[in-house]
Amino acid sequence: MSNTMSAKTEKFVEIIKLSQNENPFGVSPLALKAIEEFYSSVYRYPDVHYEELKQKLSKKHNTPPNSIIMSAGSVALMDMSIKTFVEFDENIITSEKTFVAYGLLAKINRRECRCAKLVNNTISLDNIMSLRDDKTKLIFIANPNNPTGTIITHDSFKKFLETMPSQVIVVIDEAYSEYVNDPLYPNSLELQKTFKNLIIFHTFSKIYGLAGLRIGYAIAHPDSAKRLEQCRTPFSVNSLASAAASAALDDTEYIRECVSINERERAFLYNELVNIGFNVTPSQGNFILVEFDTADEKDKIFTLLEGEGILVRKLEPFGIELGLRISVGRPKDNQHLVKILKLIKKIL
Repeated sequence: MSNTMSAKTEKFVEIIKLSQNENPFGVSPLALKAIEEFYSSVYRYPDVHYEELKQKLSKKHNTPPNSIIMSAGSVALMDMSIKTFVEFDENIITSEKTFVAYGLLAKINRRECRCAKLVNNTISLDNIMSLRDDKTKLIFIANPNNPTGTIITHDSFKKFLETMPSQVIVVIDEAYSEYVNDPLYPNSLELQKTFKNLIIFHTFSKIYGLAGLRIGYAIAHPDSAKRLEQCRTPFSVNSLASAAASAALDDTEYIRECVSINERERAFLYNELVNIGFNVTPSQGNFILVEFDTADEKDKIFTLLEGEGILVRKLEPFGIELGLRISVGRPKDNQHLVKILKLIKKIL
C-alpha cells in the first residue's frame, strides 16, 4: 500500500471479496438449516434421479419434470452439452468477452469454438449468426453476459431463434437472471414452447448462495433432456447440495430481499463510479464492468484495492485487457469501496 494511501485509511480488518459474483449475504437461512439437519446422513448415497428437487423446479417453472436435468453446477451442464451435441468435426459458437468456461470446455473436449464480436459490450446475435455454418451444432449465450452485465432482448432473441436451423442447439445461460430488472429481458420458457432446440441453464451458485456445493440445472425439450442425461455422471450432485437447493427454493422472502438490495446497491455503485470518472457499463447482473484507458492505470487500481483488502477481478482470461469486474457487495462494502476509489483517483 502506498504511503499516501496509508496516511488516509486505516489498515483493513477483513477481506472484502468482490471478485467472484457471489451472494454477499451468503446462503439462505432455510438452506443452511437443511444442511445442518442433513449432514449426519451424508454416508447415504444421494437420490440419483433427484425426484423431490425436480418436482419443486417443475412447479417453479411450470415445466414437466422430465424436461429438467440436474448437474454439479452450470459448468458441468456445458461439458455435458458439448459431449452430447457436438461431434469432433463440428463446431460451437459463443461470443468474445463472455464466460470463459464455454471456450475452455470446447478446448478440453477438442471441439472448435468460434467467438463472435460484441457490439457496445453486448452480445451480437447477428455476429453469432454470421459465424454459423453446416457444421455448427451448439451455441452458448450468456444472458446477462458475464463480465459485461448486458442483456439481449426478448424480441431480438425470438428473431434469432426463428432463423436458426432446428438441428442447432441454442443454450441461453441465465446464471444471473434473478438480478435482472429490465422488462425487455427474454421470457425463455415461453420461447422454448416454440423452439425445441432452446436449452436454458440455471444455477444455485449466485442468488441462492450455494457456489461451494456445486449444483445447477437445465430446462430442455424432453428429447434433448434425455440425451443430456445419458452424459451425466451418476451421483454427480451430492445429497447436501440437493437438500440445500430444495430448501433455498422455499426461502422466497430471502431471495426477494437479496434481489432488492442488489438492485439498489448496483445503482449506487454505478452512479458513484461514473461520478468519480470511471468508464462503467450499465449492468443487469450482480457485478459491474469498469474499463480503463491503459493497462498501467488498471493494474495500479487493482493493486491499490488489493492493498486495502478489496479483491476485484482482472479480466484477461475473458479477453478484456483493460477492465476490472467488481461484484456488488453488502452496502457497507460498497461504501468502503467507493471511499477507497475516490482516494485512489486523487493520487493517480
